[in-house]
Amino acid sequence: MEEEGVFTAAFDTQLEWLIVKGIADVGNGEQATAESWESCASAMAASLVSHILSDPGVFRTWPHYPVNDDLLVAQFESRRKRKLIEHHAGALCDDQSSTQTKTGRFSARTSQKPESMTQQHPAGLPAYITEKIRQLYQGREGKLAPFAWCDYPSFNLNNIFTRLKIVNREATRGTLTDDEITNMTSIFRPHSKCKKPRKVLIEGDPGMGKTTYLQKLAYDWANKQNEWDASFPEIEVLLLLRLNDIKSSIWEAIDEQILSEDIDEKDKETFFKYIQENQSKVLLLLDGLDEADPCERDIYLSLVTCKLLPACHVIITSRHEVREKVSCDNLWEIVGFTKEDSKSFIRKYFQGKDRLAEKFFNYHVEHWYTDPPDPQHRGLSDLAKNPLNLSLLCCIFEDSEKFFSESSRTRLYIEIVTLALRRYEEKNGIESRKDQALNLISVYGEKLKLLGRFALDSLHKGKSYFEKEKDIDNFGFLSFQRGCTRRKPCTRCVFSHKSFQEFFAGFYLAFQVIDGQIDFADVLTDERYLKELKDVFLVMSGIIAFKRDEIGESILISMAEHISGLLRTSHQKVKSYMTLACACVFECDYSRLVKGKWKDEERELTCFEYTFGTHLDMSSLTEVDLSSAEIQNFGAAVISVVLEKNSSLTHLDLSFNLFDGVAPSLSKALKANSSLTSLNLKGNSIGEDGASSLSKTLKANSSLTDLNLSYNRIGDAGASFLSQALKANSSLTNLNLSINSIGDTGASSLSKALKANSSLTNLNLSFCKIGDAGASSISKALKANSYLTDLDLTGNRVGDTAASCLSKALKANSSLNKLDLTDNSVSPVGAASFNEASKINKKVDVRF
Repeated sequence: MEEEGVFTAAFDTQLEWLIVKGIADVGNGEQATAESWESCASAMAASLVSHILSDPGVFRTWPHYPVNDDLLVAQFESRRKRKLIEHHAGALCDDQSSTQTKTGRFSARTSQKPESMTQQHPAGLPAYITEKIRQLYQGREGKLAPFAWCDYPSFNLNNIFTRLKIVNREATRGTLTDDEITNMTSIFRPHSKCKKPRKVLIEGDPGMGKTTYLQKLAYDWANKQNEWDASFPEIEVLLLLRLNDIKSSIWEAIDEQILSEDIDEKDKETFFKYIQENQSKVLLLLDGLDEADPCERDIYLSLVTCKLLPACHVIITSRHEVREKVSCDNLWEIVGFTKEDSKSFIRKYFQGKDRLAEKFFNYHVEHWYTDPPDPQHRGLSDLAKNPLNLSLLCCIFEDSEKFFSESSRTRLYIEIVTLALRRYEEKNGIESRKDQALNLISVYGEKLKLLGRFALDSLHKGKSYFEKEKDIDNFGFLSFQRGCTRRKPCTRCVFSHKSFQEFFAGFYLAFQVIDGQIDFADVLTDERYLKELKDVFLVMSGIIAFKRDEIGESILISMAEHISGLLRTSHQKVKSYMTLACACVFECDYSRLVKGKWKDEERELTCFEYTFGTHLDMSSLTEVDLSSAEIQNFGAAVISVVLEKNSSLTHLDLSFNLFDGVAPSLSKALKANSSLTSLNLKGNSIGEDGASSLSKTLKANSSLTDLNLSYNRIGDAGASFLSQALKANSSLTNLNLSINSIGDTGASSLSKALKANSSLTNLNLSFCKIGDAGASSISKALKANSYLTDLDLTGNRVGDTAASCLSKALKANSSLNKLDLTDNSVSPVGAASFNEASKINKKVDVRF
């Protein structure tokens, strides 16, 4: 018998088994008739057995039946439900008459259902389901819960929501552009590379408002808000899904997260079928790609890569570290609040508390947005740009009317934890203590470490929650939620925000290092801390630096030595470690800056910047590429320390590093350095102030020959500063000022410098908004200059008038070899004016 081998194997492994046989024999014994019934008989037998086995009670008499009945029931129910949902979503090819018959039976069985619940609008979409989804969003997404330790009720989303600054990133390399949207629904805006965008990725740092942005979209759709951008897709269904709660399939996620329990299974089938057949009318909002469970990778990647439901419109939110997991049509970044947005948010937060709002508002403007920025508060304005951090700052002030005057995010969270602990004691009738600022952290230290251990463990697993423990104290940072599925519920401890989870994980890790429980080297070489656990590492560093200066210095020395070794081998992780190290330097310095410890106040050089820089060894290197390492201003300060003591480095690439101006320390170092010949500062937004600083540097520096300042928001004033430097500098041969707003005024300033300069041979002024007036000024300089060999004016506004002036200048100029006028407004008539010049100056190559 065919079952003999199955019996033997199943007996040895203690597995239950059965074999299903379909009987196709007929009464008259005709073989032909029996053969025609074989497939049907098999299907009927399998269907019958499947229905019998769907009841777990069938197995109770079997030898290996488990003792835990509830567990088995839950397993069967979960499996049954999953299959049912997948079956519903499987695009069953029922014809219209079949569908109508099913609907008729359904209506007869549920005679008390309101008429609106049986309507199909549009084209098979159950109207009452979309209405229920709208009602869900109006309630769930329409409220922003305050911090658990606060006593006031939830904020209404419309009353508290403040415009977020959203800027475009180049999808190819992820660099920020000047392209900003003013309407939050303009994210599907078409562009030259994609005429009909369907998939949008929105990035942002922790607490920047990514989730709130999706909540606002869902809330506005639910309320049928009509002010949508023309590029926003016309949709019938909007589905907001938290990716960290997707456990088995998209269909089960929709059922669990969005659909109410009272919706009939037949209607769910119709709803799922509508989604599959009308994908272009469906918008998926997928929140938190960085928080998705790694164990469910295949499920959420099928969504974000559009392998499943490829014609749906999709908006995905995430932190930066997971960008490589998904390609997109449009890439945007939420960069937070502008100065005016911050003001607006403060007014909304303190609504009805005018005195507090005015007091906090005045301090906010005075200290956070000074011009020039106050070195002691240079990180505060960054904190205020972040919606979550600004909420915390408001919360601290509301509690004690004390102004938070530090720049460290770690210090901000320590203050918030102290506030939460104080509220915890008040609610539990515990007598308050004197000197609470750090005492409460110490008093509850062990409990906070326990919370941190669970936080770190769950982050290691890629989860935003952990199973509820008996001995865990909430302190207002956790919510207790039903997890798993409706059939198999469990209680989960969920942090109110991932940033709090990361803080407590970093808190735990810091004391593990301080107490010698773990070796810092093991943390440093764990590459998870370069990306998904980067913020945990920064919190750890900040707490260590505040608690133990000497350990803080030792970890930075270890990082500097580690990076020095990677630089010598050109390791691919150099930039990632440099990004982490510079952020760590900032967090360490400003976690202890409240103690007033500056190394060099004149250069705005802090203790840990100096410590890290002195141990970063580049003495054996001639070229270093730190482009796109996001080292920012504090990284520039570190590099300045390196340059002051380095005599071998000749080429340094610092392009796309988010500088805000040029740090005074870097400018001073460049004045003293005598080995560097090539410096690339492209894409750093140094602006007019940065151009002014570099101007002073170029007047003193005699080694730099190649300087790239492309794409740096330099205007006519910045061009004027640089022109002054060019008059005095005698070493610079290549200057790239492309993609800046220099304009005619700036071009006029540069033309005066060209008359006096005797070293510059290559000048790139492409895409600098230079018109006829500016180009004509440059033509006058060419008549006097005999050193420039290459002039690039591509992509400007040069017309025939300036073309005529330039052609005349070429007759007198004897040095220029190439003049590029590609992509300008020169007509064939203007181009013809160069024919006469080419007869006299035969070596120059003019391009149109």
